[in-house]
Amino acid sequence: MTERKAVHADLKVLSKTFSVLTSEIEETFGSLTVCSCEPETVILKEGETGTSVYVALKGKFSVRKSQWIVMSKEVARLGPGDLFGEIGFILPTTRSASIVAVEKCEVARIVLGDFKKLLDRHSELRDRVEEMARRRLYSLSAAGQS
Repeated sequence: MTERKAVHADLKVLSKTFSVLTSEIEETFGSLTVCSCEPETVILKEGETGTSVYVALKGKFSVRKSQWIVMSKEVARLGPGDLFGEIGFILPTTRSASIVAVEKCEVARIVLGDFKKLLDRHSELRDRVEEMARRRLYSLSAAGQS
C-alpha cells in the first residue's frame, strides 16, 4: 500500500459521503492520507484493533467474514463513497470483518480522533454512522451463521 496526501478531488468525495462542506473536511481531517492498493491488498483485518476509518475513493472492495479457521467468505461489496471501519469507532471492539481490494483502488484513511471531531460537530451524521454500524454488525452476524 502506498500513501499520498489528499487532493481536492478526494476531499469532494468525502464531503459528499459525510454531507459536509469540503472546507470542513480539510480543516477537520488534519491527518488524512490516501492509500493506493493493488488487488488482494488487505486493508482491514478481522480481529485486529481499529485505529482508523476509511472511505472508498476508487475501485471495488470485498467484505470478508471468517468461516472456520482458514476460510472466509464474501458477505458484501463496497465501492466509491462507502465508509468502512466505523464499527470499531462506535463500539470498543476488534474489526468484525476483513476488507480486501478486488481491483486497483484508493481509500482515504481517517484517524479515529479526526473522525470523532467531525461526529461531535454533526449529531445527525453521528446518528447515521451509528445506525450504519448497527446494521452492518447485524448483517455480519447473520452472514457468519449461514
